[in-house]
Amino acid sequence: MKRSVPRAVIALAGASAGILLVVPPASASATRARTTTGTVRAAAAKTLPFTWFGQERYYYCGPASTKIALSARMTPPSQDTLAASLGTTTNGTDDISNVVATLNHFLGTGWYERKPVNDPPTQAQRDLLKQDLVFDVDRGWAIVANVVSGWRPPGYPSGTIYHYVAVVGYADDGDSAVIADPAGAGAGGSGWTAVPKTYTISTYDLGTWIGLKAYAA
Repeated sequence: MKRSVPRAVIALAGASAGILLVVPPASASATRARTTTGTVRAAAAKTLPFTWFGQERYYYCGPASTKIALSARMTPPSQDTLAASLGTTTNGTDDISNVVATLNHFLGTGWYERKPVNDPPTQAQRDLLKQDLVFDVDRGWAIVANVVSGWRPPGYPSGTIYHYVAVVGYADDGDSAVIADPAGAGAGGSGWTAVPKTYTISTYDLGTWIGLKAYAA
């Protein structure tokens, strides 16, 4: 599928043992190989058609972000259905690998892979994130990122926050990323009312935000 590189819940979350779907071997690289022979080229900016969903429970940022990403290509299942597939518990969604498996399962593809990011990210990881962002969005695939503070967007609550967000577009030739945040508009609780449903941050900051975690692309 493409070039290779995990979890989160709104504050107060720990880890849980996720249930991974078994995805048929294959396809990722083959899908990439076929796709890269096409004539698609990057625009200066592009945002996918998607539907924003607020997380329905405080620990449902993983299911909600996965649902947002799926909405760019299909009518997605319920957050409860996705939570079951992701192995989500009151401790959150254990790892982005669960998201990779769930996206591939419901889309019937091998497109998505897990892409880890160091803290701080290496330059190669930053370059890959930008490349993945433009490559995927240009071909109609949203990204799901597992993020952790440290760095956070303006308006975010304080404290350590493990979270998932969907990345649904880019601007500035890939130097900026469009985020669909399932905790926005107060969906994550009263501390999240100042966080918009969607916002744009630099792709550099997105890499820093993911640091120590990973993304599905």
